[in-house]
Amino acid sequence: MSFGCARHWPALFALILLFAGGSAARAQDDGARLYMLVPEGTTIASLRLHRLHSNLAVDPGNVAEEGSLDTLLGVFQFVQALDIGSRQAFVFLVVPGSRIEGPVGPGGMPGDIEGFGDPQLGFVMGVHGTPVLSAGDYAAHRPGLAVNLLGKLFFPLGEYSAQRSINIGSNRWAVRLGAPIVYALGNGMGDPHLTTFEALPTVTFFGANDEPFGAEHTKQKPLFIFEGHVTRGFTRNFWASLDLLWREGGEVELDGAGANNRQSALSLGGTGVFSLGPGFSLRLSGGGVVARNQHGPNGWMLRTILGAVF
Repeated sequence: MSFGCARHWPALFALILLFAGGSAARAQDDGARLYMLVPEGTTIASLRLHRLHSNLAVDPGNVAEEGSLDTLLGVFQFVQALDIGSRQAFVFLVVPGSRIEGPVGPGGMPGDIEGFGDPQLGFVMGVHGTPVLSAGDYAAHRPGLAVNLLGKLFFPLGEYSAQRSINIGSNRWAVRLGAPIVYALGNGMGDPHLTTFEALPTVTFFGANDEPFGAEHTKQKPLFIFEGHVTRGFTRNFWASLDLLWREGGEVELDGAGANNRQSALSLGGTGVFSLGPGFSLRLSGGGVVARNQHGPNGWMLRTILGAVF
């Protein structure tokens, strides 16, 4: 298949504009250009490697106030585009695995811990500006305002022990609801200089943990996260973005008593995405916390993602 053949650009841009990256675990942002249109029937798979130095490993409810953690996070994600009532939708599956290095001691870690995290099943439904497009119509489609609804369910199946305060799994159900909004400017979805302005407000609701460390029962108040991106295509093979992530809330209750540990943090970062040829792309991104309260996440994150479109 010729990389320069015009009839292949819709599939290539579906990969580059969309799932070169994506939601990995609750510790990071979803990523730029995640909720963009793709040609109908598109299937996307990605493998991601994250390196974090932070007091937040995987679950936003588990901020390690006693010190920073070094986390290596690997993630597989599978995405399938759907046609529902002439509007585009997506269903996706996320399977994370982690290795965490942190403080060793009573209530801390018995050394390094590793294992699978909580798998996630998600659904995205387009409600405005999200038509189903054939591959032939996709590249020429005039971009504009697109609004989606997002739902994501976290299954409590990850590695967990009530004998330590730091875990890979969360031992509780959680659901995240959001409204991804994208405003795109360009001559078409296949425009190599496409510019986007993106906003993703979400709220995560947590179930109870009946086997927590140091208590009989814990609950957590909802966690609000706002994610924003400004992206710009520079060539047919490269686009970049400036990224913002703000989180607020998530106070924990221990046996009915509030822990007074509401999280607040602002992170900034950047992303670059390269086409590796027909059907493949590479995403490199990084960022760090620039402002926080004493209970909010700290540190930095680096991320490498290899995506493939079918």
